[in-house]
Amino acid sequence: YSGIAGKLAAVLVLKPLKKFKKKMDYTEYGGAPLMGIAQPVIKAHGSSNPKAFMNAIRQARNFVQQEVIADIRAGLDKINLEHPAE
Repeated sequence: YSGIAGKLAAVLVLKPLKKFKKKMDYTEYGGAPLMGIAQPVIKAHGSSNPKAFMNAIRQARNFVQQEVIADIRAGLDKINLEHPAE
């Protein structure tokens, strides 16, 4: 970051890069939900640390509390009623 232009560029880019890095960090989310199932399943990364594992459990709890599976089922039922298989 030598020179004024480099320092200015660093100031403009660092915050968005940090946000992007956090967004892509699997430890922040714990894992990915698997869809098309009867119960919520969160697939955690194989090298998950304690923070990632805790966040995977938190994500599963949120799926249950927010009734995500029931909402998905209701949406699929609505699609089936509107467009039955021929």
